[in-house]
Order: sequence, then structure tokens, then C-alpha cells
Amino acid sequence: MFEMRIGFVGTGGITRAIVTGLLKAGAGIEAIAVSNRNAHIAKDLAALHPKVRVCGSNQQVLEASDVVCLAVRPQVARDVIRELDFAQTHRVISFIPGLRTDELARLIPHVAGIARAVPLPAVEQRIGTTSVYPPDDAACELFSTIGTVVEVESEDQFDCLHAATATMASYFAFMQSQADWLIAKGLPPEKARSFLSSYCAGMAHRAEHTDYSFPELIQHSITPGGINEKVLLELSSAGAFDLYPHALDGALAWINGVR
Repeated sequence: MFEMRIGFVGTGGITRAIVTGLLKAGAGIEAIAVSNRNAHIAKDLAALHPKVRVCGSNQQVLEASDVVCLAVRPQVARDVIRELDFAQTHRVISFIPGLRTDELARLIPHVAGIARAVPLPAVEQRIGTTSVYPPDDAACELFSTIGTVVEVESEDQFDCLHAATATMASYFAFMQSQADWLIAKGLPPEKARSFLSSYCAGMAHRAEHTDYSFPELIQHSITPGGINEKVLLELSSAGAFDLYPHALDGALAWINGVR
């Protein structure tokens, strides 16, 4: 990875995950500047490596960076951005939901480049997925060191991928429902967690490292008259899987409503 100075305006959970992942990866980054918006997270990140510097203001983050990541809440994003003086050499990567590239270009004119990205928390373990729009060399090189990058050509597609990330909490709730069932049957909680975490990781690994489509994976997981078929039929007949498109439409509407 090329040497760069990277800065984060906004210091929340995603910033922590990215910085931690980059440090674990040993990425060739010259310096990392973080804002002091969340003093606790900023202090913890600075303690990880001498390359990490906590800045006294968002403008100081820009002055210490070549690549600027915007990681603030959409409700305050425009006000935060208007207060900043970007250089023509800055490359900007926005994590802000709903703030599309045309508006970003109006708010931040005359910079070297603007891209949007949705990094996921697992980048901390270097296995997260990051969607990027438009395709951008700096964003791709940055996030490919800490996971998988999916670049898309359409901003509408990008927003749909962003909406799909709204299933994270539901995914863990699904795991919790299985854990509760196992615990109720007498399995110790730590064993239920260990089993389900490894079980789900194995399925994700299979999906990533095979050419089978999802319908084919479903069929390969079923023995006619077996238990996988029984559970799938029960959930399908109850309309469980039909709820997802409706919920995702709601998430996409929220993202579109932010702008």
C-alpha cells in the first residue's frame, strides 16, 4: 500500500474499527489523525501506535491528512463540513448516509477526489466488507487491506448495499434466538455462543469461496425429508423470509430521507 496520511473527522465505532484494522494489517500509512469528538475512543486509538495523533480540531485533522474520511452523523454533517477548509490535494471519503456525491461536490469543491464508502465493523478483524462509490483507487487500496471491497458504478446501487447492512442487528438477534433455545435445552451459554459463531462463520466462508448461487447452496444444504428442509419449510410458510425485502425497503427509504 502506498504511503499516505489519513485523517478521520468523527471518532466513533467505525473509525475505531478502521484504524485498529489498519494497524493490525501493518498498512504502509505514514500517519493517522483523529478528531477529539469522542475523547475516549481517540485516546484509546492513540495508545495503540505512535502513528495515531489526536487533533484539537477537525481542521487540524485536515491539515495533517492527504485522505480525509468523513465519519460524522448525517444530522450534523453539513454544518461540520461547511466549517472546514479543504485543500485541492485532499481526497475525501465519506461514510455519511444519504449524503450523495453531487451534494458532497457542492459542499467540498476543488478537491482531488470524492468517494463514498460503507465500511463494516469486521474491518477491525480485517475481514469486513466495504462498498465504494464511485470506483476510487485510494478508497479501494485503503479498504482492501482490511477486508473485501465491492465497487459499484451506480449511486442507487451503493445506497441499496448500504441498506442491506441494516440487517446486522437482526442477524445477531437470529443467532440469539438459537442460543436461547440451546441454553433452554441445557447447553452452557459459552458453548452455545462458540458453536453458533463458528457455525455461521463456516456458512459465510462457504458462500464466499464457492461458485454456487444462493438457491444452489440452499439445495445443497437440504436432504429431502431431513431437518434442514423441515426448518426451511416452516420458516417459509410463516413468511419469515418475505419480511426482509419490506424491512430493507424501509431502511432504503430512511437513507433516502436523510438527504
